Formats: sequence, C-alpha cells, structure tokens
Amino acid sequence: MIGLTFIGSGSKGNSALLELGESCFLLDVGFACRRITDFLAERNIDGSDLNGVFITHEHDDHVKGLRVLLNKYPQLPVYATNGTISGIKCKGVEIKNPIAINPGKNISVNGCDCVAFNVPHDANQPVGFRFSHNGDVMSVATDLGRVTPEVLEHSKGSDILCLESNYDSEMLRFCSYPSWLKDRIKGPNGHLPNEGVRGVLSKMDKPPAGLVLMHLSQESNTPDLARRSLVPFLENSKSDFRNTKIVVASQDFASERIFINQNP
Repeated sequence: MIGLTFIGSGSKGNSALLELGESCFLLDVGFACRRITDFLAERNIDGSDLNGVFITHEHDDHVKGLRVLLNKYPQLPVYATNGTISGIKCKGVEIKNPIAINPGKNISVNGCDCVAFNVPHDANQPVGFRFSHNGDVMSVATDLGRVTPEVLEHSKGSDILCLESNYDSEMLRFCSYPSWLKDRIKGPNGHLPNEGVRGVLSKMDKPPAGLVLMHLSQESNTPDLARRSLVPFLENSKSDFRNTKIVVASQDFASERIFINQNP
C-alpha cells in the first residue's frame, strides 16, 4: 500500500505524510513543527512513530520545521542527496542520522523501493522521488523549471503522480512580484506552469489512479485555474483519464488522503 496526505503545499510551505506499507514518513518539513505534529496527532501518530523524513531540497518552504523536529526526535533518519544535506547543514540544522541518496540509484527503505531523480531547480541538488511497494508506484516531482526526460521516465507507470502546478502564465505576468522574481519562476530552473502538467500526462504509459497538483502559487495561480488547465487534455486525450482522481493540494489545510492498494 502507498498513501499520501499533504499537510499543506504552496509557496509558503510544503509537507506531506507518506505511507509506504506499514511505515510512515514525512515528505519535506516546510511548516512549523507544531503544525506538523498537530496534524500527526489528529491521525493518532506520534513523531516517534515516524520511520524517517525525505527531503526534496533545502529551500525554506521545504525544511522550515526540520530543526525543531530533529531537536525533538534527533535519531530520525533524513533521506536526501548530499547536496541537500550540505545545504541544510549550512542553515545551522544538525542532522544526526543523515542517509545520503544518489539520484538514479535505488535504495530499499523498510521493504519499499525508493529512487531519487534529478529535477531542474535552483537548489544544491534537488530531486523528485519515485516510491514502489508491492507493485504500487507513486512519483513526486515538485519545484522544477521544466520537464526533462528524466522526470518523464520516473513519472511513467505511476499509480499516484504528485506534480507541481505552480503558476498560471497570465497571472504571473500581471501579479505584484518584481521582475527578477517573475524571471526566476518562469526560468528553466524555476517552477512548472499549469500547462507543464499536460506535457507529463501526455507521455504516461497509463492514466494514474490519482493526480495531485501541488505547490500552487498564492500570487499567480488558483485551484480553479490549475484544474481548468487540464480540461483540453482530458477532453481530447486518447487515454482514458476519466477515472483519475484529481486533487489540488492547499497551502492552508490538509488534503484528502490518496492511496493505492492494488497488491495487498
């Protein structure tokens, strides 16, 4: 079984509860530790029950609560690339149990397979993740300026696909951001626009059971625009995406739980 519930996702913070078989992990820790532990407590999970933390990259909206979390649970394994671990340590966060992962190389974590893959973003060594358990597959790709062959390769065959849908091009053009920030966001190492999601879906081997649109900008996107951007593809697709459950992760509240259990 693979399951995912976003505690929240957006430009101000990102974190999710990741379920792999019988194990529970956090995927990024971009909120205050209190918000995360309160969310876990509502689901009868104590921080000491966690089996580890996966970190995509060291930007604040993905590691904001990591220092306090590791102060409370210092032996918690932190899975990240060497570049990300270095970036986190440069922020003064002590990681007592770092587990370095190399993009493209599979590691086994509590009976599940995990492969990190490179994504184009302006961080030290940012990655997406592909998790597999008993034939069920989930891929997560956030904070990427463009869709690369590597991203496509690791998205194919996913039962659950979590993909950045950061901005609407017209909203970004007219929003209050300064020009330098707009250029960074739409640059090749920035963020993925709504229309970029269609490019990934069109290359998939099969329709995913669940699609999560994540990391929406509060200044240059809306959940409605993110959903509507998929309509032309969904209506004209030769593949049958009618049964794909589409969830838009929110910055301010937890998403519904998405899970797949094809091979119990």
